[in-house]
This record gives sequence, structure tokens and C-alpha cells, in this order.
Amino acid sequence: LQPEHQQSQTHLLQLLKPADRVVPVPIGPGLPRRDRPEVYDRYCRLMLILFKPWRTPSTLRCPSQTWSEAFDDFLQNASPNVLKILTNMQILHECKDSRDDHFAERRR
Repeated sequence: LQPEHQQSQTHLLQLLKPADRVVPVPIGPGLPRRDRPEVYDRYCRLMLILFKPWRTPSTLRCPSQTWSEAFDDFLQNASPNVLKILTNMQILHECKDSRDDHFAERRR
């Protein structure tokens, strides 16, 4: 933590060894999808919050940018690992759609 952070004297950050890492499972409302225009701005904002390093909300985007513009800029320099995670998140949505379609078809 930076020296001016209020918890810099009492807290620390520590990287976990690969064997100790876990997959976080978000709770609450479902994550927005990138293939739904009605929630795309929300998707962009959340992906920036999750994957772009930031200290204050104002560093996530310029005041003149929309969330989707800021996300597009971020994607230009995102690591292959981040891009893979974003793709996998979308694939998970698509798999759930496929599952739902399959069970809906079986009910007919």
C-alpha cells in the first residue's frame, strides 16, 4: 500500500503461490454480457473495474469518454491473459444459453 493509504501501517498485500490461488465466485446480480446492447455500458464499466489497475474511480476513464470508449482503449493494451478471461466469461454465458435451450426443447 502507498504510504498515504490509511491502512498502510496495519495491512499488507501478499501474492499467493500458484498452488494456493482460488477462483473468486462473485455473488449478487449476474455479470452483464458483452453481447447485449442494453447492458453493454454496464459490462464495460464492470470489466474496467475488475481488470484495469486503478486507485481512484477517475483513473478508469477520462471525463470525456464513455465507458465503452474507455473499455475499447483498455482492450488495445490488455494482456493476452485478460483477453482470455474476458472470452471465457462470455463463453460461460453462451453455455448457459445452450443449456437453457436444450432443456426448453426437451420439455416440448
